[in-house]
Amino acid sequence: MMKKQQIRKPPSYDPFTLLTNDYVRIILTYLNVFDLVRSARVCRRWREIIEKDPLMFEHANLENIDSSKPLFPILKIFSRDKTIISMKLPPHATQTDTAYMFMQLPQSIQYLKFTNINMEFSKIFTRKFPNFKSLTLVNTKNRKKPFDEIEMKSFLTLKSAQELHFYSLPWEDSFISIFSEFNLQVLCIYDCPHLTNDSLYLISKHCKLLQKLLVGGSEQVYNAQISKSGFQIDLMNLKSLEIRYCSRIGDQSLDIIANSFPTLTEFALVRNNFEKCAKISDQAFKNMQDLQLQRLSIIYTRKLRDQAHINIAKFHQLRYLCLRNCPLQYDVSIWNENCPLLEELDVSGDSWVSQSFVLGIAQHQNLKIFWLGHFEHGDLDCDTKLQQYPPEGLFLESIFKKETSFPKLHTLHLEHDCNLTYWLYARISKLRPKLFFR
Repeated sequence: MMKKQQIRKPPSYDPFTLLTNDYVRIILTYLNVFDLVRSARVCRRWREIIEKDPLMFEHANLENIDSSKPLFPILKIFSRDKTIISMKLPPHATQTDTAYMFMQLPQSIQYLKFTNINMEFSKIFTRKFPNFKSLTLVNTKNRKKPFDEIEMKSFLTLKSAQELHFYSLPWEDSFISIFSEFNLQVLCIYDCPHLTNDSLYLISKHCKLLQKLLVGGSEQVYNAQISKSGFQIDLMNLKSLEIRYCSRIGDQSLDIIANSFPTLTEFALVRNNFEKCAKISDQAFKNMQDLQLQRLSIIYTRKLRDQAHINIAKFHQLRYLCLRNCPLQYDVSIWNENCPLLEELDVSGDSWVSQSFVLGIAQHQNLKIFWLGHFEHGDLDCDTKLQQYPPEGLFLESIFKKETSFPKLHTLHLEHDCNLTYWLYARISKLRPKLFFR
């Protein structure tokens, strides 16, 4: 009987032993906080690298930690000898967890994000941080009780903050009064249908240094309170304004905005329907021509006609333009000369992009990023266009065959819910192998 050959297993060893501590540290920095805590239990060497390196937890993102995982053991690793710049807490963080974490935070903290605000902040904000810059509050647990006077005063421990971001907060205008103690440069109030024109006036009164303002309702509940008169306020340093889901903002409102904020360089208007909203037409761009806009975004309007692209051409400093869900049927070659700095163009969504539009923009000498929406059809006609022969995409393919078309383009975003997308990707990727597709 022949003896069975014994299979020799290669000797087991830890490949990390071949690396210096510096290289191991670089690898470990790619892990999230929860995985870092688990990795500290692998061996003594890893534990020393993780716990003794003050920069290992510089950006502590706990948002995605499973709610079944206990949070307190993870928070224990954060101590005042660590260098923590930013921290994001998960929705299941309790008041006890948050209070303990706040007591352990080092003086280096600059950014904080709370995704659960169902707690008494007067028992949380008990320390001051001299380098603090940004606070974000997200009402994921649907808190309905507004902040009381004691809680509002506790926010003053973070008055060095220059940015405040609020999502779906139970709003009362009395909260705005504490903003005068801050040197606010950025104020973003998302998903707040209860903001009024009086709210905007109080913001202008207490936030004289404001450079960026975002206000509005939500996709489900539009803000019907803010109107054109709300923007007749004094914010002379304002550079960026974004208005989201406000049904009463139309052409006349943009005229007032242009006159009230002559320093604006960024403007965005976001909507998801047009039937119940004030009209945004070609006149809107004409009303804002005196502004030196570098970024302009108008999302969802069906009222653009033959003068829109001509009026947009008056923005000679434009670098970013978004006309998502806005039907575009005209030749925009005028932008090549009049908007020479344009680097990113977003015409995604149900924009019904025409051949003449693509022909015109293809000659732009500086365009680097292009978001292409439904080409020569609406979002409900994808199946019909895919079955058509020859397909509409052949025209786009012919454009990308020319070396003079899109000479500096490095990223092409194709519409994710369009049936023509995969056909276009297969054809264009062969013609432009270095082009990055999203």
